Amino acid sequence: MKKLLLGILFILFSFFAYNAFTYHHLSSAEGAYKLAGIPNSEKLIAVYHDNNLWQFATYNPKTQELKVYYIAQNSPLFFRTKKTKTVKTPLNYSPLTIDLKLLENAPKETPALLFNGKWYTRKNPPKFPSASEVLKEYENKSIRRIALLYAKKELWIKTYLQVDTRAYEVGTEYVLVISNFGNTSTGIWVVEIPLGRENSTEIVYYPGLKITGEVSPVYLGSFVLTEKPVETAFHTALLNLSETTSFAKIEVYCFSPKADIDTVAIKRYYPGISMKEYFTFPYLHRNTLEVLEGCKNNR
Repeated sequence: MKKLLLGILFILFSFFAYNAFTYHHLSSAEGAYKLAGIPNSEKLIAVYHDNNLWQFATYNPKTQELKVYYIAQNSPLFFRTKKTKTVKTPLNYSPLTIDLKLLENAPKETPALLFNGKWYTRKNPPKFPSASEVLKEYENKSIRRIALLYAKKELWIKTYLQVDTRAYEVGTEYVLVISNFGNTSTGIWVVEIPLGRENSTEIVYYPGLKITGEVSPVYLGSFVLTEKPVETAFHTALLNLSETTSFAKIEVYCFSPKADIDTVAIKRYYPGISMKEYFTFPYLHRNTLEVLEGCKNNR
């Protein structure tokens, strides 16, 4: 009986010691990066930190895989949570490669974001391109779609809406969306330009740089962009987002004789929500309008 009791005490001690060790490592970016177990073949391109939650986005140029690692532990008494999402991406994320030495400069303030060589916080947020800056580049030009991807917190890839037996994409699967710290007037811009009937060039606008690649289009139609009506439509859609919205995609595309603007938003937030693969309909707000005056179908 005494040996059994000692054995139980040893197991409990080992459990608490291991979790305390893990919890201690999660107090630093370098420690969390090691616990995530990221292989050398993957290049770090973004880091997100909020309390004891860490996310690391990586890109492998050989396999063209985009990954997001998630690791968290609320206290030394609980097991850590560790998850990974992986997608194939036609976009080249190599320009975003981060020097691992920058992990040493993680701010104490959270939430915090490391992106394109800089740490950002609410006091020093990243400067996202405005709607007018992006739309002005394509005024009176033919495009297939233009989208704004908004993330209140965390790093997002690959999320779907499950309705009955069908799954609809929320966001753009192979595009990494970074946090804008709850500023509902900004986000990541995605523009798709026709490149022949069955191919497109996609440009993703991040703070300070663009990422590009050749993609297979979802919408074969195209339309001539008229800046003001589209800018007004995006502004109106953004006003409809609530303070609790965690992720949203606002997209203009040509699917009918008129250009549609489609809004899909996840209505709530909790830590680790970005690592879910599917959401059921009650979590979503969706709205589609076919009223963009000045757009022409060039299908």
